[in-house]
Amino acid sequence: MSTLTQLEQRLQYNLIDAGGLIWNDNELDEALKQALDQYNYVNPLQKETVITLPGDSHEIALDSLTNLINVVDVWWPYDSDASQETWPPNRVRGFRLYWDDARPVMVLDIKEGDQPQTDDEMRIWYVARHTIQDLDSATITTIRGDHESLILLGASGHAAMYRAVDLVETSGIDLYQVGMLATWGRARLREFNAELAKVQRSSARSGRPWGSGWQMDKWDAEHRNATHE
Repeated sequence: MSTLTQLEQRLQYNLIDAGGLIWNDNELDEALKQALDQYNYVNPLQKETVITLPGDSHEIALDSLTNLINVVDVWWPYDSDASQETWPPNRVRGFRLYWDDARPVMVLDIKEGDQPQTDDEMRIWYVARHTIQDLDSATITTIRGDHESLILLGASGHAAMYRAVDLVETSGIDLYQVGMLATWGRARLREFNAELAKVQRSSARSGRPWGSGWQMDKWDAEHRNATHE
């Protein structure tokens, strides 16, 4: 996967500015960040991990999940050392994620008195922001190789719009050329958004997730049957 320097060079070629005389690195990096944020919105990085709980609580701090966007699924209780995997898995009935002073915290919806204990293991599926190596100190590029050109498409559109805004306030500038630059930038962004929509459709999950989960209690079963009669 490409590093920030490599993507900056490709972005310069996209903008016909191989010598770096028009856009500086800060402007190119901001354009890449804008495009990456949009990409993350429709196709975030899918990850899975097992955490060991530091205490007894329905509320679990998820500081260790770097670049976390949202939690998708939770298995608890879970034993990573088990000789045979439990199936259907022990899926938590419900949960919600909130941020407490920028700290992600997951609250479990489980019956009263039945809460995770210290040193329990919990398996979590979650989505996180993609990164580009060396951008904002990231150590790895997580974007699929065949999607790097898509990020560059959006970044070139954003960079063109930055330039147009900057030039329109400059005395003596040919406003027709500024308008043409803005038109080109908007066309690139329209194409970028159209391609993002395709990525979002192709990455949508289908089918029931991870089996049936915990057995329903008597009240839940009766309620379900009454609903379907």
